[in-house]
Amino acid sequence: MIWMNKKEIIKLLTYLNHCYPGKFKFPKKAKRENEMLIEVWYDLLKFYDNQCVISVLKKLIINNGHWPPSVGEIVKEVESLRLPAEARITAGEAWSLVLKSVRRYGYYKAGEAMESLPPKVRETVEHFGGFTAICHSNCNNNYVRSHFMKLYQELTATMRN
Repeated sequence: MIWMNKKEIIKLLTYLNHCYPGKFKFPKKAKRENEMLIEVWYDLLKFYDNQCVISVLKKLIINNGHWPPSVGEIVKEVESLRLPAEARITAGEAWSLVLKSVRRYGYYKAGEAMESLPPKVRETVEHFGGFTAICHSNCNNNYVRSHFMKLYQELTATMRN
């Protein structure tokens, strides 16, 4: 693993300059501005893997081509990659996993269905009223879906604090 160094930061800033002509200027006219920009980006990225930062940067450029990503956006995205896979499951993805379990296991195999779900999704199902409650509800109802997703988001927020 190669950590970010100032040489890599300069390459990254130059890359941004070429990806966003007119919106991101590097190098700047004043030497002091260049030094400060390099120092700030280095300070925030120095403990991250070079390849990971470059991959994240490319992803951010592809997904948002209108404005250059800030160093904070890059750090946030790199940190999210460090989370375990379960922690990256969105509320919509969690609901999708529950629906797949309902279709696959149905009401009569609630125990197996619950075992097939990731722990945080399983806990949300329990807060919802259990797997059988979801099976008896109208899963296509927007209220049921939004209620589950709200529970999931609240549980996720509670776990982070």
